[in-house]
Amino acid sequence: MRRRKDLKPSRDKFYIITNGKETEYNYFTLLRAKKSIFDVKIEFQNADPLGLVEYAKRYIGEANQIWVVFDVDKTSEDNRLIPAIQLAERCSIKCAFSNLAFEVWLISHFQKCKKPMDTRQHEEELTEYLNSKKAGLEYDKTSEEQLKKYFIPYYETAIENAKVVYQTRMKEHKQRYGENSRPCIWEWNSSTNVYKLVEALKLTVK
Repeated sequence: MRRRKDLKPSRDKFYIITNGKETEYNYFTLLRAKKSIFDVKIEFQNADPLGLVEYAKRYIGEANQIWVVFDVDKTSEDNRLIPAIQLAERCSIKCAFSNLAFEVWLISHFQKCKKPMDTRQHEEELTEYLNSKKAGLEYDKTSEEQLKKYFIPYYETAIENAKVVYQTRMKEHKQRYGENSRPCIWEWNSSTNVYKLVEALKLTVK
């Protein structure tokens, strides 16, 4: 049987599994248009961090990289965060988190998100940003158009801003708890490591 020429080796696949049905899923779907060197698959799963990792295990051995994307919010209080991170480490699955919410990553597209904020303040900050663009809009987490026009074009700025904040938090943590201590990401309000996922995609179109 002749092999189809358009089949790609499975190790070229890059899986992103998120529990964000609208904002996160839409963001990464739009970002994929920038073209990665990988064959990027994006899935939504209605699960907490531990459930996401459990689901992601089915792709082990099939993909170059597997990432789960989630918000920290109250998952540490529910004792579902640390077990998720530990299981992911054992299975070589990578975690991209935002504390409190994915909106921290969106804010990073135009400024460093340094101060602790609640989700209402995130939305106010994003609305102010949209107004600064003369958009006359309120932030709408369901809007693909807002993501496409006002955020996706600035993903490289988001990488740099989020990286500075995350690395600062990490440095402070190591100074306080030691070099080999586990990062207390549940304490890092207004921090995100989503930039690591975006860098890992190796996008080829700016």
